[in-house]
Formats: sequence, structure tokens, C-alpha cells
Amino acid sequence: MKNALRTLRSLRRPGDALYWQIDCHGDYRLRDFLCVGARSERELLLFLKRTFLPWVPLPLPRVPEFGCSTFATRTPDGHALFGRNFDLNRFSPPLTVRTAPADGYASVSTTSPLFLGYTERRLPGRGLLRDLPLLAAPYVPVDGVNEHGLAVAVLLVPCEKPVQQTTGKVPITTTTAVRLLLDRAATVDEALRLLDRYDMHHAIGSAFHFHLADASGASAVVEWGPDGVARTIRPASGAPQCCTNFRLDRRPAEPSARLGTDRYDRMLDTLSAPGGRIASPAAAMDLLAAVAHPPGGPAPADVTAGTRWSVVFDLSEPSVLLCAGCDYTRSWRIPMARDLACGGHGS
Repeated sequence: MKNALRTLRSLRRPGDALYWQIDCHGDYRLRDFLCVGARSERELLLFLKRTFLPWVPLPLPRVPEFGCSTFATRTPDGHALFGRNFDLNRFSPPLTVRTAPADGYASVSTTSPLFLGYTERRLPGRGLLRDLPLLAAPYVPVDGVNEHGLAVAVLLVPCEKPVQQTTGKVPITTTTAVRLLLDRAATVDEALRLLDRYDMHHAIGSAFHFHLADASGASAVVEWGPDGVARTIRPASGAPQCCTNFRLDRRPAEPSARLGTDRYDRMLDTLSAPGGRIASPAAAMDLLAAVAHPPGGPAPADVTAGTRWSVVFDLSEPSVLLCAGCDYTRSWRIPMARDLACGGHGS
């Protein structure tokens, strides 16, 4: 209970910013989860309630459609950066989660309080009892970077069938795969090998692909075909890589299946142009701003959501630069936390 209280009391909101940060103190028992896994959000919820949240009435939120943008690139001097816009068609401020497990790597990840049952009328920070669902935050990341500079992000792929692998391996869901990779992989190659050891089950009835990058400048997109087999797409050596909301192994001919091509083309054209390399995390944020769309504002025809947060992961000197709600006049730098208390939530 001591570490659970320390976790909840670490919740903070800088000034009037519409973003929260929490530090996870103690053991969130990923090792136990990986022994049994989960094929769905309901199975994950049952694991969380059974292990350390038996008294928390965690809901199963109905997650709306979202469309995101990512890119991996290097500065002219070889510094590796990863940019990510998270777009959702519902109010959804970011929650950053810092973890430092005793048996894994420290990381900073981002999620939406929506995934933990919060709404615009019921936000975090309203008292310890109402904040209890935040103890489950390590299990629902949608992007993040760890202390070795491995970055992971998941992106929706509409018009594709969600993968449900059944090869007899331990099952994992979309967000628990992100947690696995942040905690256990230091490079893209290690991440790919880890993913191959589990059966993937896409969450919320939607298809996804994963964009990975590391401090060496390597990157890869992992996606699954109708046969359920994972495919890895890598850029040419030294080239940038972008990802939005269509499969990269085959660019769909039908406009209805090409969600995100305008954003994809704009990012890739910028990064591939002569002299187009991004010079700094701030310049990377400028590119994310160029392909973002303010919530409630005019949007391109292929956009179904507003940009809720933009993050730049510095992979060479691991940290996070965050802007919330398309307000690019303010940003926050979030460093790793390698000294969080170890031990169970019940200790």
C-alpha cells in the first residue's frame, strides 16, 4: 500500500497545463502478467483487479477512432529523434507515466486518461480514491521511450482486420506490448525478437501497427497481414521513416483506406528534401505541428480526430519533449526517473 500511495501522490499538473504526470513507485508486476497474458481488454482488466487493484471499479471505456503520425530521423550530426502526434476524436489530455522497474528499463510513456475511465467532467487529481485507476497506467501506454533510447508508438490502421494470433504463445494486447518493449528491449532488433515470442491480440476491435526506433538511428514498422503474420518494414540505411494510418507494405488504392497519406507525404517530403534533416527536438516539434490539426478546428478530409498531444523522443539522450492540445507555444521536457522505489504495491 505504501508504494501505491507514493504513486498516487506523485500525480502533478504543471500550472494550468492540460497534461498530467505520474511516477510509478514499486512493482507493477509485468513479470506476473507475462506468465498468463491477455487476449482482450477484459482479460487485462481481470488481471489488474486480481493482482493489485481488487478494490478499484475500473471501467472498460469505449475508445473512439483515432489517427496518428510518427517519424524517425537523425539530425545532421547523427542524433536520433522520434516524433509522434496522437490524434483522437474525443477530449483526451495526455498522462505521462514514468517507470523504473527493478527487472527492466526506466521509461517515460504516454497514455490517455480516457483509457482509465476518466472523462472531461471527471479528470485525474480529484482525490486519492478517484485516482486509484491511475495505478493501472503502466499497462495502457500508446507511446514511449526508455533509458536506452528505444521508442515505441502504436497507430491505428482502419479498414484492416485486427490480428488475433493463436499459435499457442502467451497472448498480449496492443498496449501491454508497448509496456513489454519499453521494459525489456534496448534496440529495434531486440524489440522485434521480443514481439515474436508472444501472440499479438489487437485492442478495441481495431487493427494497429507499431513504429519502433532506437538510439543508433535504426527504425522499423511492424504490421500484420490478413494471415496474421507479422511483417517488418525498414527504411533504406540512414533514411528517415514515417508512419500514419495505412499499411506500409501495400499502399491502398481506395481513398477510404488511405487515412493519413497527406500527413505521411508531408513528413517524408520534408525529411527527405535536400537539407531537410531535422536539426533539434524543437525543430522536430515544428514538423509535428505542421501535420497536426487543432481539436475542433478545420481538418483535412482524411482526418477524424484532433491532435491531443505531440511528443518528441530524444533517443540519443533519452527524454521527452511534450506539447499538449496543439498549444505549441508551451512545451515540457520530461527526463527519465531511474530511482523510483522498487517493491510491490502492497509493500
